[in-house]
Amino acid sequence: PRRLRSLGIARARAAQQPNEPNDVGEAGEPAVVEGVKGVWRVDPRWLDGLRGSTGRAALLSPLDRLVADRKRLGEIFDAEYYLEMYKPAAQRRWGYWALPVLWGDRIVGKLDAVADRDAGELRVDAVHEDEPWSAACRDDVRREVESLAGWLGLAPVVI
Repeated sequence: PRRLRSLGIARARAAQQPNEPNDVGEAGEPAVVEGVKGVWRVDPRWLDGLRGSTGRAALLSPLDRLVADRKRLGEIFDAEYYLEMYKPAAQRRWGYWALPVLWGDRIVGKLDAVADRDAGELRVDAVHEDEPWSAACRDDVRREVESLAGWLGLAPVVI
């Protein structure tokens, strides 16, 4: 049950992961993800919180459990993401430590940001939209960047 709460949604049985299992057996309730084959398991408390919610933007860590399992990410969100810090700079598409952007129930892009403590700023070097962003999405992402910068004690700077 705790693993299911932390994952949000998971397969009863899934492929082995290097860090820890990402399957949950018969915990939770069966759920169907529209457009995805098979049955998933979900904690009913998460479903109660979704009803009537419009969501918001969130900048995810590249190590966040939501994006760590690339196969699950592709199945649920039809999204692609790779941590590119080990690639040579010329081969990176999104950036050294690009943050996946969650808006509502979709991964909509990546944000390449650097915390430059010497300059006292959170610098956003690039924004990669997986699909064109609406004005509302853009505003929500801007607020998240400002919130992250404030939490870090830095000024937000978008290049």
